[in-house]
Amino acid sequence: MRKTICFQEERVFNIPIEQMWSLLEDTNQLNKYIGLFPVRFSPFTHENGSLVRQSRAKVFGVIEIAWRENVFEWIKQQSYSIERVYITGPAERVLWKVILEPQGESRTLLRLKGEFTYRNLLGRLIMKVNTIPQLRRTFLYALKLEGKSEVTTILPQARRTAIVQKEHLGRLTAKLYSAISNKKMVEEFIQTIEMGNDNDVTSMKPLLWAETHQYDRRQTVELFLVATKVGILDQEWSLMCPNCRVPKSQTNTLRQLDDTVHCDLCGVDYEIDFDRYVEMRFTVNPSIRQASQELFCINGPMNSPHIVAQFRIPGNSSKELKLPDWDQKLRLRVLKFNYTAIIYEETDDTKSQLTITESGIAEKEVAKTRFMQVENRTSQELVLVIEEVEWDRFALTATEVTSLQLFRDLFAKEVLSPDQQIGIGKMTILFTDLKGSTLLYESIGDALAYSDVKKHFDFLKKYIQDNNGTVVKTIGDSVMAAFIRDKDAFNAAITIQKNIHLLNENISQAVQVKIGFHTGPVIAVNANEILDYFGRTVNMAARIQQQSEGSDIVISENDYRDLLESSDISLHDTSIEIESLTKQLHGVDGDTSLIRIRL
Repeated sequence: MRKTICFQEERVFNIPIEQMWSLLEDTNQLNKYIGLFPVRFSPFTHENGSLVRQSRAKVFGVIEIAWRENVFEWIKQQSYSIERVYITGPAERVLWKVILEPQGESRTLLRLKGEFTYRNLLGRLIMKVNTIPQLRRTFLYALKLEGKSEVTTILPQARRTAIVQKEHLGRLTAKLYSAISNKKMVEEFIQTIEMGNDNDVTSMKPLLWAETHQYDRRQTVELFLVATKVGILDQEWSLMCPNCRVPKSQTNTLRQLDDTVHCDLCGVDYEIDFDRYVEMRFTVNPSIRQASQELFCINGPMNSPHIVAQFRIPGNSSKELKLPDWDQKLRLRVLKFNYTAIIYEETDDTKSQLTITESGIAEKEVAKTRFMQVENRTSQELVLVIEEVEWDRFALTATEVTSLQLFRDLFAKEVLSPDQQIGIGKMTILFTDLKGSTLLYESIGDALAYSDVKKHFDFLKKYIQDNNGTVVKTIGDSVMAAFIRDKDAFNAAITIQKNIHLLNENISQAVQVKIGFHTGPVIAVNANEILDYFGRTVNMAARIQQQSEGSDIVISENDYRDLLESSDISLHDTSIEIESLTKQLHGVDGDTSLIRIRL
């Protein structure tokens, strides 16, 4: 008695479409709220020409059902849909669509559409009495948000089951307040821990939290690091697939990282890279709150925030797609096979053409048009995604967090395994040296000189830390520091030289500091149980610093040109003198063009 129930209903809410999308794209939280059952998902596989997940669940905790779940289709801030084809149970197929349409700047029409095919009378009863009413609760979910008198960062909650150990949390929060000056930020953070849903307190991304709550990125990262140190959070290192950009494995320490990671969906092995592929996230400590790891949905748009649109293209077919209007640079990619093509700027054409064959995408570049005609000349269904080219701006990469002084101060034992080397695509390495330190020891004696050198290290560390850098190590009376941005290294060097008089007022004999830095790729290693950096960039930075005469900064001409292009850097201050010089650096072939900056 196979039959289909069709459903459609719509309502208008006083919620801007961007906020409505942010609410509904988190399908895991939405499904939990409306009362759907937890699901056990298997990895994606190709079956009968389609990319599907084998999925299982128990309805009412009793009726075991299994289905093949196809990939979601979506266009950001417009719509998404999901199709499930049931293998067992009274249902046969469910197609569910969520559609958004702007109604002016501050209102959104929410339309729900569904097709529910059942096998027998029990299936019809379940669809009518349970499934459709549950899905209609999406309206109530939106209504909860609409009812908020102000913008909130806490999504509407289902009946709470999480138990927070408030007495224990209170003791740890007191330590957090004593370490973090921004008390309001601490208060909102604790509210997230206590009131957020399970998704909010697992695999937390501090940079996303910072933007959502409108706090400074670095201060927020420091808050999360201190919260981990006092025991409110646990840290985890997520290894991200470079293609689908979702975690493929997690470890608790850098020492546990593997050199390579496999992605089943993309079918590739890739070497880990601190710049992008290793990301630091945080989860509430179980002694504070037991966060449920139950999954209600795993394939929704929230899990792939870099994907602007995703479409299923049946085998041996042609399909017209409406392309999203998006400001960021985009590319096309075929899921699983990783065929790619760049989308270039708009043209006068209204429709572009894309052809996909067994050997890849025929066009390497495609015009940005309103519509695209996609021809799939393969025998199987393909999943075409339109995604942002730039990496996730909310990812706290290993490169960034390990270049923070607070990280090294709090987690000094967090290092790689002794035999591991991990590449970092770009880092600025800065070296300093005390001018005439030998004479210093001879003129004032070892004890006073040692005390002055220690004060000098503290002085340097302050300005390095203030400018988002970290002291990697000290070598004699020299410092090696690391920054992820050259402008931060420059600002640190400038402030050190401008404020050297503050150091000289507090030591026995005035000193001058020699500074040089260089930017380029490095290799992260474990050297004597510290996270250290090696490679040509490090050697060049050390050699460049040797050309400093004191009270100056020396950099390569190429680094100088890069700094000139930075809108945050001014090298035209009348108090700054620029001198060009050419030197033969020890161990470097040929002459090197350098720039000396004097204040």
